[in-house]
Amino acid sequence: MAKITIAGDAIIVTSGKSLKALKTLEEYRPKALRLVETDENGKKEEIFRVETAAAAGSINQNGATFASETHDEAKLATITIPVPAGTENVIDYAAKLVGKAVVRLNKVEAGIDDALAEVEAENAEVMANITVI
Repeated sequence: MAKITIAGDAIIVTSGKSLKALKTLEEYRPKALRLVETDENGKKEEIFRVETAAAAGSINQNGATFASETHDEAKLATITIPVPAGTENVIDYAAKLVGKAVVRLNKVEAGIDDALAEVEAENAEVMANITVI
């Protein structure tokens, strides 16, 4: 599950999943990184998407782009956002800025383990069918 941490003048959104896992799904199961809702007319609409990037990450109510990871063994995907100078209540600021997005991110993350298991099983099957002579 993703979480919000405030450290000094930074808001850090830390995914519950590794950057490597997100990149794997981006390549093999990009739909697993999307949150889709059905409107009152039965039409499906993407409301949130998780991606990775080579440069800086970002997050808003429509999606999260992860570009860095924690510096421990877990290598969880992170996004760091500076807190503007003069911000009086950083907790309220963080809640308004990324709260809704983190709730949506957690909904996407709920299905990631199953999608990763499928990808790993398919990759194992592919590897089992490769013969080098």
